[in-house]
Amino acid sequence: MMTLRVGCMLSYIAQGNVPLLLLIRPRIGAQQVLLQEVETHSPARAVEHFVDTHGNTLIRTVLAPGANVIRHDMLLLVPDHEENQDLPTALASPATLPPDVLRYTFASRYCESDRLAQFAHERFGHLRGDPAQLIEAVCSWTHANIEYRYGSGSSLLSACDILARGYGVCRDYAHVMVALCRAMDIPARYAAGYLPYLNQQTAEGDMGVDFHAYCEVYLGGHWHIYDPRYNRTHKGRIKIAHGMDAVDCAFATLYGDATLNGFQVWAYDTGGRDEHAGDPVAMVKGTDGSAVLAV
Repeated sequence: MMTLRVGCMLSYIAQGNVPLLLLIRPRIGAQQVLLQEVETHSPARAVEHFVDTHGNTLIRTVLAPGANVIRHDMLLLVPDHEENQDLPTALASPATLPPDVLRYTFASRYCESDRLAQFAHERFGHLRGDPAQLIEAVCSWTHANIEYRYGSGSSLLSACDILARGYGVCRDYAHVMVALCRAMDIPARYAAGYLPYLNQQTAEGDMGVDFHAYCEVYLGGHWHIYDPRYNRTHKGRIKIAHGMDAVDCAFATLYGDATLNGFQVWAYDTGGRDEHAGDPVAMVKGTDGSAVLAV
């Protein structure tokens, strides 16, 4: 097992009392064991935690007029091995899928699988006899055919829009892959979480310093992780949420006039060090191995 520190700091300027939903708390279970957690709101406000229909934990509060700072910090114990190890890869028929899985075969706001059925079958239909190879091919194709452009993301763009323009960010890669899988009646869902910087790996892109979107595909009675942005497995991925698409996994939803004027994410392997998630000021490691200040 390995110990990871993950967290974020969000700063808002609100024009009046503005309701806010946050989806920043990782899912807790056998694969993500909570060791320590600190959540602070400044100024102090009433906070409610509840679980949505996908099993994600949301935080509901109301921003105060003026400056607001929210900080969430956790230590988690997670398996120290690559993703999808020894998982079966048989493809189930929609006739036998569990009801809570079946919904992930449907088209959604950002994953218009109904519009991509012909496109998907022309490119990948010949691989239907080998589900594992099929999904790997979809992931590799998405990785190779979508150019990553930092800062190009937009809440107005769907999978079809991204295929037409040919570039995007991690959420766009995830939408494209999910839509292509569903177009072939394969259950797939959008997932979001932390992709930590690991001491033994060379830093790459936005690992450890931003929230990350990827995919989960249902094969052999299990959800398998696929990441078309990087097209490889990763140790220590921390899941926050899953859903039909980014609508269900947005890290923040505002109901009023407020501006995000500060944003920081940290996610890294503690390397067995004695970390204190409750420290008001802590040094966290950047993706280049340097120390950066998280307050």
